[in-house]
Amino acid sequence: MGHHTVAYGGVADGRRALLSRDDWLAAALAALLAGGPDAVAMEPIAATLGATKGSGYWHFAGRPELLRATMDRWVAQKTDGVVADIEASGGDPVARVGRLLAVVTGAVEHSPAEPLIMASSDPVVRAAAVRAVRTRVEYLEKLLREKGFSSANAHTRAVLGYATYVGHGVLAATTPQLLPKSVAARARAHRDMLDMVLGDGGRTDR
Repeated sequence: MGHHTVAYGGVADGRRALLSRDDWLAAALAALLAGGPDAVAMEPIAATLGATKGSGYWHFAGRPELLRATMDRWVAQKTDGVVADIEASGGDPVARVGRLLAVVTGAVEHSPAEPLIMASSDPVVRAAAVRAVRTRVEYLEKLLREKGFSSANAHTRAVLGYATYVGHGVLAATTPQLLPKSVAARARAHRDMLDMVLGDGGRTDR
């Protein structure tokens, strides 16, 4: 049943439409980004799509399967996809670190999902979070090694940089008034974060 397309009724104009598994996953990912893991559920997503829960059960055995597939897509798009985009854009390690920080801090300010995902006790969500964190830290560590930091220093800086990103997400979700608002202030904050990660500019450790 996993990859069939299913017809559903209930759209506003009374026409029948087709919903694929991908349609459901796109809507589920949007729900995840807007409301965290608890928002990934058959009934509210069906309502968003203008469908019945039955169309969801055609593609997914139940919420656990939907949640697992949604978290897989989250990792693929919000971690693997970001890494691939940064690499494809080219540039030296400092330029790529800068673009990475700009992309991820900008994204986390527009979605409360990150801290909710990291705080979840659901084993499916936690497993996806662990995959994402490891990939993100390892990628940042790789860029720092390319810049000339030793493996140990690159790891420490990558963990510190990621911890700062997570903290940024918590502030965005809970006390956004603490974050800079103007373009100039945001640019300064971004430079400060970049300086914190790169420290001495990436000279080879002695």
